[in-house]
Amino acid sequence: MKCIAFLLLAFSLAAIISASGQDANYWQAQAVSDLQNGSSTLALDDIDEYLALEPDDGWAWSFKANLLKDMNRYSEAVESFDELILIDPGNAQAYNDRALLLSGGLNQHDDALDSMKKAIEINPNDANYYFNMGIILEVKESYDEALQSYGKATALNPSLDLAWYRQGLVLKDLGRFDEAVSSLGRALDLNANNADAWNEKGSALMELGSREKAIICFERAAEIEPSNQEFQSNLETAKAGSEPQTEKMMEFNSST
Repeated sequence: MKCIAFLLLAFSLAAIISASGQDANYWQAQAVSDLQNGSSTLALDDIDEYLALEPDDGWAWSFKANLLKDMNRYSEAVESFDELILIDPGNAQAYNDRALLLSGGLNQHDDALDSMKKAIEINPNDANYYFNMGIILEVKESYDEALQSYGKATALNPSLDLAWYRQGLVLKDLGRFDEAVSSLGRALDLNANNADAWNEKGSALMELGSREKAIICFERAAEIEPSNQEFQSNLETAKAGSEPQTEKMMEFNSST
């Protein structure tokens, strides 16, 4: 009996040692699996178990940061990106994503701007970084600098329609209506389904006294989004010769 008990104990110890050697891989796979199955809470627990074993894995910190972001736990997500940056200080995307959280989630726009500038310093050829910096500068009401950022974004990637669109919004707000119409036109050449761009272009054209052209723009906006009361109202007021309503919406671009 003692021999059998000893063998069973030895077998159990061997199994524990074998399992512990694969713990990291197990928790990594489990985190991905739980997330795919819709359980963010379990996935977070899993990735914490993994990081306890592999604390220098940048992929895991990025996974955790994005998971926390999706759970609206922005401060913790920023802390995870900080850990990733400590491991990989040349990770421009981490600085970019951190900046988006600081500005869009925590309203810490100055810190966000510093983080975005660091992303650009590391990778000065990514148009999306300049676009996102433009959004932050808009929030800070630094409109001339925002225009410079959007201009750099469109120079690096002329097909980035959102940069043309937001550039047009800033130009319109600054009273530079001819330039605004041109920028919004470029945005619509690239994406004719941008109802907001049609609406804003119509507003700029009304300011220039081009009511008939403005009506065409408002009609396109209302055609794309027929349930949008603002577009319908602008169309009606333009036909009556009144001033339209406009409303800006912020939109970051997190794609690489």
